Amino acid sequence: MQIALELVPKTLDSFLEESRNHMNSFPKIMAINVPEIRSTEITSFEASTHLLRNNVAAIPHFRLIDKTLPELENLIEKLVPLGLKQTLLVSGEPPLNTPNFVSSGVKAPEAIKHIKNKFPQLKVYAAQDSYRQNFKKELDYCKEKLDCGADGFFTQPFFSEGLLTQWIEHLPETELWIGLSPVTKGTSRNYWETINQVVFPPNFRFDLEGNCMLGRRILTLIEAAGKDAYLMPITISAEKYLSALRTF
Repeated sequence: MQIALELVPKTLDSFLEESRNHMNSFPKIMAINVPEIRSTEITSFEASTHLLRNNVAAIPHFRLIDKTLPELENLIEKLVPLGLKQTLLVSGEPPLNTPNFVSSGVKAPEAIKHIKNKFPQLKVYAAQDSYRQNFKKELDYCKEKLDCGADGFFTQPFFSEGLLTQWIEHLPETELWIGLSPVTKGTSRNYWETINQVVFPPNFRFDLEGNCMLGRRILTLIEAAGKDAYLMPITISAEKYLSALRTF
């Protein structure tokens, strides 16, 4: 089992230092996921460039809703010579309070096909979301992305072993980076329930200890299935979460 850790850059130098520290402390962390977040001044491209130039494996996320295919290709073309091996393409949501926002119109399947054709040596991952639509529609959408050349998926966090088992059963041969994210605050719970339509299990514990107990069981399940893990601390420090979760 390999592990990717999502970190959000505050400054380029502190981002590099934090990435190195976590990868040194937890040897199974093989890459840093760099999300593309509108509220952060440093872009995924800039942060990934800094990591790659300093020999730290980066997995940049690219939001398709505001990038044309030539723009996306241009960014990736600049990262490949620095050692880029993999990237994640996500559809993205329009910015809040921007009524005149114009979408690029680029859809994930066409972006995957385009980038795989241009950079066949690159691993191009897509997003899997258990919550945005019913199971069959999401599974069909995943299969469409695979048909277009996706190498696998980075998933939204799982909060239930049963739901994760269902997805592993339906994508047994597919490369999956399975999401884990602690939910310990009311604001965080509200975000997942209202924005992402998550239905938490009745026995889900909204405290760090409970999250880590579930996280360890899910990591065991991931490893047994031959899949990989994708850790997203988000609302708490990565150091605190990794130390509490530590099983690797």
